Amino acid sequence: MQTIIFLVIGIAIGCILSRFIPKKIVGTLRIDHSDPDSGPYLFLEIKHGGMETMRKKKYVLFEVNLKNYIPHK
Repeated sequence: MQTIIFLVIGIAIGCILSRFIPKKIVGTLRIDHSDPDSGPYLFLEIKHGGMETMRKKKYVLFEVNLKNYIPHK
């Protein structure tokens, strides 16, 4: 029982501390559903200096933008 309590406390502390770790976003993944006849279009917009960060890391973080840029008629 004591092991489970320590496990829960450790998970809670890890979740709280992970909120304070700075997350460097290297760009935006834009998903555009403007054309109803085809699937979504995906565009990767990389911020200045993002390419160097991407090459050095195993995982990167992107913001997601779901805006349609061509209006439907």
